Amino acid sequence: AILDLPAGWTKTDGPLPTVIHPHGGPWARDYMGWDGSGFVPFLSSRGYAVLRPQYRGSSGLGRELWLAGDREWGKKMQDDKDDGVKYLIEQGLADPNRVAFFGWSYGGYSALVSLSRDEQLYQCAIAGAAVADAEKQYLGRRDPTLKTLDEWNRHRGGTTVNPIKEVAEVNIPLLMIHGDVDRRVMYYHLKDYQKAFEAAGKTGEFITLKGADHFYNTLMFTHQQQLYTKMLDYLANDCGPGGL
Repeated sequence: AILDLPAGWTKTDGPLPTVIHPHGGPWARDYMGWDGSGFVPFLSSRGYAVLRPQYRGSSGLGRELWLAGDREWGKKMQDDKDDGVKYLIEQGLADPNRVAFFGWSYGGYSALVSLSRDEQLYQCAIAGAAVADAEKQYLGRRDPTLKTLDEWNRHRGGTTVNPIKEVAEVNIPLLMIHGDVDRRVMYYHLKDYQKAFEAAGKTGEFITLKGADHFYNTLMFTHQQQLYTKMLDYLANDCGPGGL
């Protein structure tokens, strides 16, 4: 994992509010250089510790780690993020009552999965451009010969945890954000998930970035302004009891 800390912070300052921020893909990895999305420096400059786990399924770090993600979406891949939280708490780096989950694309899917973990380590989750209905997403674009989610699981790995079917188990607040012209993870993911979420009696916030596509480097200044302003307000005021 890669851990970014606010400038000037030392352990004598006490545990930090922390954001777990897994990369998208999931067949990708994070690097030590400048974060092109801007998410990490944005959060760390506001006083948050940011952990980027190189979880099972990450690429570029060896074949064993990469293949270990097969058939583990929402399961052991998710455990890796939770283990990162526990480690930071044990080391006195993270405040156990001030941890949030934020991801984009596959990371957004992972944020939705975090909502219903039965050992709940997070005060809230922020899901950006998230795959909310894994079955509809992958059966619709990966291989038309695969007719069920189980078939897709056996074919490549996939997921047996489909967020849209887990809404009844949600136990922390959610902020979900999606561009309405997203061509990779289409906008129906937000609308379908919002409908299921509200039908289950859950309370969350659903934000549309008008005219925004999927990747953060396509977001215009107005999108970034809307996104970052809302994220800061949500983390400070609506992320669990008393905010983060």
